[in-house]
Amino acid sequence: MTYCLGMHLNKGLILLADTCISSGAHRTSAKKIYTYQNTRKNLFVATSGLRSVRDKAITYFDELLHKEDHDLTRMYQVASAFGKCLRKVAEEDKKPLEDAGYKFDTHALNEIIH
Repeated sequence: MTYCLGMHLNKGLILLADTCISSGAHRTSAKKIYTYQNTRKNLFVATSGLRSVRDKAITYFDELLHKEDHDLTRMYQVASAFGKCLRKVAEEDKKPLEDAGYKFDTHALNEIIH
């Protein structure tokens, strides 16, 4: 099981996510906290869950952020945009994953820092 944890403190934000990935005896690590910066705000996304779902959702979200026509200045906009990316992954991959015996699972914490 993977985890991510976010704590919003008076002096800032703490995001934690495990980086260990195991498959049988094989162990690797992967980035699970992503930082996006622009001139006005910083956006952090911490993730856990099924790696293929997470990686694909983050890829779609990253593509969305690099489009010039996005306006993600409020937290509800970020959550809606990430949710849209996750729904796209679900439409494409949920049934095949469940047919193969995997649970379609991912979790994300998002935060905008001014």
